[in-house]
Amino acid sequence: MATITNEELLAHTQWLESEGKTGRKLDETGMNLAGSTLTDLNLRKAQFVGTTLTKADFSRTILSEADFSGANLDRVNFSGADLTGTDFAGVSMRHANLSNAIVRGADLSGANLEGSNLTNADFTSADLIAANLTGTTQDGMILTGAKLADTRGLEKA
Repeated sequence: MATITNEELLAHTQWLESEGKTGRKLDETGMNLAGSTLTDLNLRKAQFVGTTLTKADFSRTILSEADFSGANLDRVNFSGADLTGTDFAGVSMRHANLSNAIVRGADLSGANLEGSNLTNADFTSADLIAANLTGTTQDGMILTGAKLADTRGLEKA
């Protein structure tokens, strides 16, 4: 199993702060990062395309505009994370924890969130078209302006 090094995190921070002029964007495409702990970090715009992240902990991490397309996010902890504008289209995110997460404007079209904790998650303007929310905990979930066509398992609209 791979890990994200401190050097990679520092290079990504430099890339963000310099607006792409120096440093290096974090790109973990296709890696196996299952069980990783990546809490309280700024990983905005990072690439996790096709990455295995089962049971990873991203609690309170900034992941706005990150790309998780094709990733396996089963049992991931995103509690309190900033997922604004993140690409989760078609991902498997079964039994994940998104409690208190900010998921505004994110693309979750076709995503499988079956059995996930969505308590107090803010899905304002998110794309949940054809997403599977079957068996999720939806208390306090905010769906203002969200796209909900063909969303399965939605308790309220």
